Amino acid sequence: MSAATVPGRMREIAAALGPFAKRAVLARGAVFGLGPKGGAGDELARAELLRGGFERLGPVFVKLGQLLSTRPDIVSPTMMTCLQQLQSRVAPMTRADVDAALAEHAREVGDALEWVDPKPLASASLAQVHQGRLRDGRDVALKIRRRDVTSQVDLDLQVLDLLARAADRLIDDDVYDLRTTLEELAQALREELDLRSEAENLVVFARNLAKWGPGLRVPEVHEELTTASVLVMELVRGVPLGDGGAARIGRGRRADLARTLSHAYFQMFFVDGLFHADPHPGNLLVEEDGSLVLLDFGMVGRIERQVSDNLVRVLLNFQLKDSHGVAHAFLDIGKPTARADEIGWIMDVRRLLPRYHGMRLERLNVGTLLIDLLSNAARNGIQAPPIVALVCKSLANMDGSARLIDPGIDVIGTFGSFLPVLLEAHARRVASIEDAAKMALDVYIGTQRIPFQIAAILEKAATGRLRIVVDPLQRHR
Repeated sequence: MSAATVPGRMREIAAALGPFAKRAVLARGAVFGLGPKGGAGDELARAELLRGGFERLGPVFVKLGQLLSTRPDIVSPTMMTCLQQLQSRVAPMTRADVDAALAEHAREVGDALEWVDPKPLASASLAQVHQGRLRDGRDVALKIRRRDVTSQVDLDLQVLDLLARAADRLIDDDVYDLRTTLEELAQALREELDLRSEAENLVVFARNLAKWGPGLRVPEVHEELTTASVLVMELVRGVPLGDGGAARIGRGRRADLARTLSHAYFQMFFVDGLFHADPHPGNLLVEEDGSLVLLDFGMVGRIERQVSDNLVRVLLNFQLKDSHGVAHAFLDIGKPTARADEIGWIMDVRRLLPRYHGMRLERLNVGTLLIDLLSNAARNGIQAPPIVALVCKSLANMDGSARLIDPGIDVIGTFGSFLPVLLEAHARRVASIEDAAKMALDVYIGTQRIPFQIAAILEKAATGRLRIVVDPLQRHR
């Protein structure tokens, strides 16, 4: 990646993504799996071309592809699966670059270190991890940001913003909000580049997870040694859950630990509003005693209370086999666009849910259920906030990790057993003075709007612009 200007980078992007664009045009505009398309083989070929182009273009495009892989409302299932396999094609930093990065922060980091292994434990597009030892004898893991990566990220985000503006002018569809997606990408990347943010996340998650006991934790962070480009934390010795780590967990503990993992993530989503974005089995280490350690907090999700409350309604109505309740709860999360078909959406949900209700427990993935709902909502012109896609993906990964620990776990049933914790949290929230004041203010403002809303309805009726939609599926009461 040598281009240092916007025009130069544009040329590199055109060269890397040209083969994909040519295939997409030949498939009559089937970009990202939307619209008319050829057979499954042709779609897979396009997906692999896009993945290869993103890998050649470096960290920002790898992150963009990974973000798109969580968006069933934007890309097809084939494209999602292919983009999930994205890997950064970058060589590890040289020993000289590692030494230079540490020397830049000698006052905070360098003087405290006795030794650093020149061979990285892991290498990624934005940073790499080395083992080290402090002068007091403690072994640590050092996450070191790649040198000059910040300028490359800034350039690529500038280019992507220009491309998104052009796409907005060409694509007349308010469901696929490219600008918002790229804003989300930019925010996530800038947080990930500042390793102090990851250190702060580790402290918060350590506190939030403490209630679940010592069997589930995060690495201890050395905040006093951490800078924007070097993160110093505990060196965790364990085996990834997906690489045989589950064998370290005693059979008598598996059901409890899988349930604890599920409850901890339900707490993140529905109580804390801050969640670990990527709990795939490679990011869960199993220690010798069978304890789980969550890794990689560079990217976390923040979910607003209104969205999380409505997701709870979705899951509760699914448990109650109330497809109408599921459909309306999801409508309260999303935003109907100009082409929204709410009746079509409700009918799609009624067709979809029986398939999940009939599944055997070992096949029922709660995250996959939500991904299907999100995809169907987009097809019916209902735009959900981007964070919902990240919640769906995180839930799907958590579900898969929990099943590696205990293949017989009923994650939906586990959600039911989490409800007392959720209700207690809601009760505390309602009891707070701040929330009571907010509710009172919301009611007051709402009542002030009623006369204006009535006037608007009457004005539409008088001018013949009032549209009434009758829901034929509404239950008789």
